[in-house]
Amino acid sequence: MTDLKQPEGQLVWQRRAPAPTATTQRRAAHVAGDDIIVIESADALTPYLDALDELAASATDSNPLFESAALQAGMQYLAPAGAVHLALIWGESSSGGARVLIGAFPYQARRFYLGLPVKVWTIWTHIHSFLATPLVRAGFERAAIRRFFAYADRCGAPLIRFPLFEAGGAFDTALNEVLVEGRLRQVETARHERAFLKSDLDGEAYLAAHMRKKKRKEYNRLWNRLAETGALEFVTHGGGADFSGWLDEFLRLERAGWKGKRGTALAERPEERAFFESLAGRSRAGAKLHCAEIRFDGKPIAMLASFLSGGGAYSFKIAYDEAFAKYSPGALLMMKVIGAFQCDPRIAWVDSCAIPNHPMIDHIWAERRGIREVNIATSHRFSAFLVAYTARAAHIAEYVWAKARAVYYRIRKEVEHDQAH
Repeated sequence: MTDLKQPEGQLVWQRRAPAPTATTQRRAAHVAGDDIIVIESADALTPYLDALDELAASATDSNPLFESAALQAGMQYLAPAGAVHLALIWGESSSGGARVLIGAFPYQARRFYLGLPVKVWTIWTHIHSFLATPLVRAGFERAAIRRFFAYADRCGAPLIRFPLFEAGGAFDTALNEVLVEGRLRQVETARHERAFLKSDLDGEAYLAAHMRKKKRKEYNRLWNRLAETGALEFVTHGGGADFSGWLDEFLRLERAGWKGKRGTALAERPEERAFFESLAGRSRAGAKLHCAEIRFDGKPIAMLASFLSGGGAYSFKIAYDEAFAKYSPGALLMMKVIGAFQCDPRIAWVDSCAIPNHPMIDHIWAERRGIREVNIATSHRFSAFLVAYTARAAHIAEYVWAKARAVYYRIRKEVEHDQAH
């Protein structure tokens, strides 16, 4: 892979990137070098939103959470003040043109990691993160990654963490090439697979190919039984004419279910609700919001919100009415939406964004997307030790957390069973 696939002059976007000014810098942005501007607040990101969206459209691997709508909303509502920084990496100036934005790396500089008081840089994730792949321009991948590494090195970071990026994807390939070139050591600290949808088959043919006949018949029976008791329909839209009404329905439906009972529904926390409303609203305005619903007698009993990016879709949140649980409305929705996704010319694939071994979606969508996490050494004198230490400590920590989660879910299930009786 080469750093330049065509002359930079051909890649200059029409609107010029704003030059850093004193005003911009006072709004929590600073110039960190000839090719890097660091943004430290959601407000300071505003002058660069167009450049960020143009980069996202030209990125090697997509990530809707690092596009302008989600990134600015995340920095505003989900990040502690001053805790998240965005390194904007710029390419060389072309003759008579503006500099080209070739990379966007949101990161946190943490002072403790796995029990050690060390300054570790990690690509930013928050409570609703399903992906953390930095945006890098196609053809400039290695240049962007090199410059981010050089900046972290200058700042004295002994370790850089890259969580939640696609294993075997284009970014992964470019990252490995830079590491080999620079003789930098990496360790993989986590890897998992999640359900993924990519097929040329239509909805019915896909289910026939990947789901047992007995199971298909059972779901068809549930749909037909429900349809006998009222008006049942499956619909998709991009936010609808009454967008605020759709938002209220979605948040209310999610809150009425198990997420509301456990305090994890979006509507339970004002900052998370504000993040979702901002992201959904701006995505709708950019025709990047995809909504799917099953409605019964005019009311939603299952709803799915997804976001489009890079020729695919990311399923962000699903909610369903537990009063209809015996009909499995969530599973029915994920089966019905297959055909809708495949008929949409904007969508070539869909990432479920689900946890590994999800008990529902893993049995419906047959393909898998690998997700990995790596720690990377810098030239810092403690880097070699930290890489070796974290390789071991991260796996121990994950093992302990897995055991703790299993105990927690078992106790919670028993408590909820007792409350129900």
